[in-house]
Amino acid sequence: MVLKTIKTVLGQIGYDDRGESNQPTALLWPSLFSDHTMWDQQVKALRDAGWRTLALDPPGHGSSPGPGRPFTMNECTDVAVQLLGLVPLGVPVVMLGTSWGGMIAPRVAHRFPDRLKGIVLFNTTADRPDLSTKATARLLTVLLAIAPLDGIVDRMLLSLQISEATHQRDPKMVRAFAARFRSWNRRALIGSVDSVLVRRDAFFDELATIATPALVVSGAQDTIRPTALSRRIVERMPNAHQIEVEGAAHLVPVEQPDRANRLILDFLADLERVRV
Repeated sequence: MVLKTIKTVLGQIGYDDRGESNQPTALLWPSLFSDHTMWDQQVKALRDAGWRTLALDPPGHGSSPGPGRPFTMNECTDVAVQLLGLVPLGVPVVMLGTSWGGMIAPRVAHRFPDRLKGIVLFNTTADRPDLSTKATARLLTVLLAIAPLDGIVDRMLLSLQISEATHQRDPKMVRAFAARFRSWNRRALIGSVDSVLVRRDAFFDELATIATPALVVSGAQDTIRPTALSRRIVERMPNAHQIEVEGAAHLVPVEQPDRANRLILDFLADLERVRV
């Protein structure tokens, strides 16, 4: 499928648009090292439930070349808002985000509290990176630039992002995941890693002002964004609840798609009951 594109403050953004403009709409922002295809199983479930889906390739990923410079989380929020502009006013909208996307969704809800009916956050945080995380991320940007080390770096990344159980159960999917991000522009990908993992600002304090209903999901085997960070978000937000999913590390929607889909659809059904 050929993606549509939209010109944004962070360059051309590719997105997969499925459904009709009058249908309730889900905007889906993936994690670092993922493109819109990360959401394939969720898109199918949402479409079957009557939702339109807008799944994007974030800056420096997939079909989105990135701005060629460092960028901020507020600029990422601008991108999400521009995509929401594709949805007619009055049509219900929710936003789903994994890791990076989960950092952006609360910012959108904060900026436009009446636009999003709900947000679903997977494997994410609202804190700025600490010194240790910054140092590790800076090292990662250096290693990503050295092509002869690709195999070593890929194994390291995949061991952190995807649980051992999933490695054993579906090694083909794991290999395809690495092959996909290795097909993108190396410099653009590194720039995104630097902007998100090193330069990111905190958004924790603002969470207390967000009344938008939120589902916050963590993976029991996630060592990058452990469950404690999800609980920290829920303790700060007035209308959020948290669920931990077994058998998943940093990519719950990919590793446990059926469980993720059930959680999403139940959350959307609850929102509809409240709206009615």
